[in-house]
Amino acid sequence: MPNRFINDIDKAALLRRSWLDGYPDHVVEDAAACATLRAVDDGALLHARGSMADGFYTIARGAVRFTRTTADGHATTIAVLDAPNCFGEIALFDGLPRSHDGHASGATVVLFHAKTDFQRLLARHPAIYECFARMLCLRLRTTFDLVEEAATAPMPQRLARRMLELAHITPSAMNAATLALGREVPLTQEELGHLLGRSRQSIAKLLRLWEQNGLVRTQYGRVSIVHPQALGRIAYPERGAASAKDSP
Repeated sequence: MPNRFINDIDKAALLRRSWLDGYPDHVVEDAAACATLRAVDDGALLHARGSMADGFYTIARGAVRFTRTTADGHATTIAVLDAPNCFGEIALFDGLPRSHDGHASGATVVLFHAKTDFQRLLARHPAIYECFARMLCLRLRTTFDLVEEAATAPMPQRLARRMLELAHITPSAMNAATLALGREVPLTQEELGHLLGRSRQSIAKLLRLWEQNGLVRTQYGRVSIVHPQALGRIAYPERGAASAKDSP
């Protein structure tokens, strides 16, 4: 991968957009100085489920896909994160093995803090712990929300929510970034089925219905959202009801 893919990345600026947002300059500069940039190709394994934590990652460019292989050999996608998201803190804090595989999704650059450097950074600047406490609480709340959603929400609502989040049209706690022109869902129909615990056929049937109604467009290996507002009404019907109630 060309050096220019890395050389024009400002490490301190990346950290200010990510987990060190709002921290003093000397903390950010210290964190930038002990981190290295790594460029990896599409599909490269960054960390494997079951391995011990080697460090902490901040995505500078590209994206990372997190998967877990099921008993029947299917790789289930749990989340897809892109810049400037960070990951890898859980195994560093609890000392247990990694819970998922993390692969580059497209040409990707990550800012890497080795485990020892990360621990020294926290020792020098203990105020950083507050950042991770908030992050972990947010992800725990997200887990509770997903459990409740899986138990109570109908399938069309669950699928619409995940598609809007994966296309960065609506934010999620795992990936808060949104894109003004977000449309592409970075998962196949089969991967969407694994994510939601449903068969590819059931996902395809629902997507065909939405395509007939002009909400999405399906192509080989990908899905595009054509009408995000209409899909949003399926994903969050309570918001539509609230808007209607507030209307004169």
